[in-house]
Amino acid sequence: MDSPIPVLIVGGGPVGLALAGDLGWRGQKCLIVEQGDGSIYQPRMDFVGQRTMEFCRRWGLVDAVEHSPYPRDYPQDNMYLTALNGYELGREAFPAMQDEVPPPQSPQHRERCPQNMFDPILLQWARSMPSVEIRYRTKLLGFAQDADGVTAEVENVDNGERSPIRARYLVGCDGGGSTVRETLGIAMSGKGILTYTTNVIFRCPDLVKMHDKGKGYRHIFVSPEGTWATIVAINGRENWRLSIIGSSEKKTHTEAEIRAAIRRAAGFDFDYEILSVLPWIRRALVADQFSKGRAFIAGDAAHLTSPTGGFGMNMG
Repeated sequence: MDSPIPVLIVGGGPVGLALAGDLGWRGQKCLIVEQGDGSIYQPRMDFVGQRTMEFCRRWGLVDAVEHSPYPRDYPQDNMYLTALNGYELGREAFPAMQDEVPPPQSPQHRERCPQNMFDPILLQWARSMPSVEIRYRTKLLGFAQDADGVTAEVENVDNGERSPIRARYLVGCDGGGSTVRETLGIAMSGKGILTYTTNVIFRCPDLVKMHDKGKGYRHIFVSPEGTWATIVAINGRENWRLSIIGSSEKKTHTEAEIRAAIRRAAGFDFDYEILSVLPWIRRALVADQFSKGRAFIAGDAAHLTSPTGGFGMNMG
């Protein structure tokens, strides 16, 4: 077993990376174990809130966020529509990021920087700290505590090799299905299921040119039965995210149903490429406690909210 490390972080998403970077920035040694390889096939957030940007200011990351590939001249309007080629029921006008003015309470304003752009910024920053180590393809199997620390067992996902890690403290940043939270036996309270929603990332470079509504960030589609879907501009160019808003009843959409939903939202046929499909559950839950002994939980492991507005990542 290696010598004890001060902090073992489980999960290499934005919360885990931010925690590791902040510890490294303070000269504290830590280790992240992440069962994935760091690839982001579908960005789960694209909004960096004002408070998060204040942290980025402290860490020296504002310039990197502002120079991310998201176009800073892209309008952030919310449109309420029957379809892209249908009626515009209303519009909330929001400026492009280059025109956003910070409020009087802060030197920073919000930013549009999707997870596939924001996580690499945090990763590069965390890796620049000599005291931060990151191990991808490493899965937490379980852990035990004693008076002096935590002993975790991890597994190399590629070869199945198992090994122990000794740490003074452990922090679970391992998402809504947190192994750390489950191991600690911490319950969550609130509304477990609000909706079953399906996110679909599709590629169409010329979508804006195919209708008369102009550029906007969020297109909210309203029908007689209510709001049934949204389309947002993921990268301000060719990638779009359709969210099919369901109900509290579980629903799995076929490819034909997904394509029918895209056709319904647009109001016309057009060529596009489906890049990824992600069914997920909208919840409103908070852990009954955030720590037990030397183990802590953070981010989605501790609280699950509707992600609209980037509240999941920013709250973390």
